[in-house]
Amino acid sequence: MPALALPVLGAVVDELAGSSLGWTFVVTAVIGSALAALTCSRAGAWWVAYAPPLVVISVTVASEQLAGRTGAHGKGLTTGAVHWAVDAFPAMAAAEAAVLAVLAVRWFRSRRSVRKSGA
Repeated sequence: MPALALPVLGAVVDELAGSSLGWTFVVTAVIGSALAALTCSRAGAWWVAYAPPLVVISVTVASEQLAGRTGAHGKGLTTGAVHWAVDAFPAMAAAEAAVLAVLAVRWFRSRRSVRKSGA
């Protein structure tokens, strides 16, 4: 649950600061994603690997709507969706990279411990 709450908290902080989603959102999305990857079960790793883009875009759309920035200045939903995707991309890419890095380290460590115990 903290893994989901952190990006929401980052979005709230950025929106209260008066700007669009920024570095606070990116950092909290990365920390939340890394935390999820660190604490998930081996079977849950597949779910965690696919979650960051969905979580980040959901939080982005919700925060932009609550802040009144929907529709990209009245130009329609399609234009708004493009702006949401552009705003969410840095956090989405960084969070996904963090998840993949943590899962890779976990995988390498598990392989290493299997070799040591089998030797």
